Amino acid sequence: MASVKVVAFGDSVTVGTSAKLDVFHDCFQYGTTTVNMVRETQTWWSILERILSDWAEGGVEVANAGASGDTSSKGLARLRKDVLSQSPDYVLVMFGVEDVLQGTETKAFRKNLERIVNGIAAQGARPVLMTPTPISERMTAAGCTLEELRRRQQRLSDLAQVVRKLAEEGSLGLIDLNRYFLENRLAYDHLFEGWLPDGVAQSGMASFVAGEILQILGIKNFPKPTLCDYRKIYSDAKHPDTKNNAATSLTFFGGRFYVGFDSGPRHAGPGHRGIVLKSVDGISWQKEAVLEISDVEDVGSPYLIEVDGRLFGYTTTTVGFGTPPLRYMTYGFERLGPGRWSQPFKCAPCVFWHPRKWRNQYVVATYAWPEKDAAVKLLSSPDGRTWKVLSNILPYETGGNETDLLVENDKLMAFSRAGKGSNDEMLISTYIPSENRWETVSSGRIIQAPCVFKAGERIMLSGRYCSQSDKRFRELQKDWNKFNSGTATEVAQVDPARVEEFHHGLRTGIFVMDGARPRLVMELLSAGDSSYTGVVQYGDEYVISDYSMHEYYPEIKRPGDWNTPCDIYVSRIRFGD
Repeated sequence: MASVKVVAFGDSVTVGTSAKLDVFHDCFQYGTTTVNMVRETQTWWSILERILSDWAEGGVEVANAGASGDTSSKGLARLRKDVLSQSPDYVLVMFGVEDVLQGTETKAFRKNLERIVNGIAAQGARPVLMTPTPISERMTAAGCTLEELRRRQQRLSDLAQVVRKLAEEGSLGLIDLNRYFLENRLAYDHLFEGWLPDGVAQSGMASFVAGEILQILGIKNFPKPTLCDYRKIYSDAKHPDTKNNAATSLTFFGGRFYVGFDSGPRHAGPGHRGIVLKSVDGISWQKEAVLEISDVEDVGSPYLIEVDGRLFGYTTTTVGFGTPPLRYMTYGFERLGPGRWSQPFKCAPCVFWHPRKWRNQYVVATYAWPEKDAAVKLLSSPDGRTWKVLSNILPYETGGNETDLLVENDKLMAFSRAGKGSNDEMLISTYIPSENRWETVSSGRIIQAPCVFKAGERIMLSGRYCSQSDKRFRELQKDWNKFNSGTATEVAQVDPARVEEFHHGLRTGIFVMDGARPRLVMELLSAGDSSYTGVVQYGDEYVISDYSMHEYYPEIKRPGDWNTPCDIYVSRIRFGD
């Protein structure tokens, strides 16, 4: 199947980069008062292209032909030059808000849309109408009076109805963006200046539009995710020693959510400690505990699990900074009561990932063993305290490391980040207990720090991936490694723009597994050092924790410039049929 060309045609909402990154936070570039706006790779249409390309054989190209300040009449004037000249297969037509702000009459708006639609159809392309985003009460903060706000909201509602009517009369594709925002409080609350979707809103908007377009393309089984909530729950950005908060774990225990992560001065190195937060509702969070070990330089994120009615956390310590090779030891902690945790107990000389319960035992995938007989091993424990090696999941040659386990009835699967140097890929292994061995296949793509979960009958996956293609990612990663670890001569040879492209292209993605193939369904607002998720089902929603430094976008000119703060975030997502 040939690649499908989609052109997004409209105003400032279409462009996407005129909005602040997150209306609820400062989003200052680190060390400045410059406000970070939505970057092109974080716009709804950029995310849309990545989602559609994962679902449509042959790929999809989404080009943006939006123009800030455009009304429907201005759009009509540039239709041929900016849209039809690209020979699109589909054109997303989305005007309305600028028409309201600039006083376009309803009849003129309809006439302009009719001429746009006819012009697109005459060239053999398929027009898809999109209703405009609503206007929210946030517009009053920009000086709009309440009376004027109500008048604009009514005018916007009238124009949205014109779009619906025109789609019905012409049997045209319709994506009711207006209704989506009005029925989704999170999206509505994230309208910058009252009408421009910010980065959070555009993340959810992209998945909604993708689901509508995939239906038009005749592609089924898209899980239609809805972003119901997205919030920052922890930050210590102003304190250099604890500004980097990363690698989350999430569980629900005793009627409360618990999230674990590590906190320190930088991405890796001495000075880290484990932190546990708790929450009754997933909205308000408080610190439950700080997990430290005497005479240990680096305490990692506590991975949380309920063990026989008790809450345990497993944290990996690092020994030997400055005297490689590094050595690891994982310790366990048991929660004894509110704010009280046991003394640490040793588990194994390796790195634990997310523990699970399987059959009548607890299991965990581990890596970075001192022995080189395997890259990833499966450990089992009857009580969460005493662990022994059950099997080898991946041979040493694979370079396997971060591995999550999926328990599905009696079945056990492992999803592993693997590879050495620039050869990252995610491997999927299935355990055959009768032979104590694993059968492994490649997913064919880069997904780091995988976290797997079930949503109904679907196998879902969250993890860090790249907004560029995997090929481009590997090319940029070589420069990234040289820039941060090379000699002075090598650093001078690297274009910092390529380093920035790599760093800012990292994302938290949510995928559905189609056999061994992950297909993207949503991208959470993130960038740079990010992801490492935890997932808990809560009713018909899935609560997902991750971390990111996207709010503090650094301008990378020298090694170390990227080491800005990382904060902890929690999202709630609901999947459709």
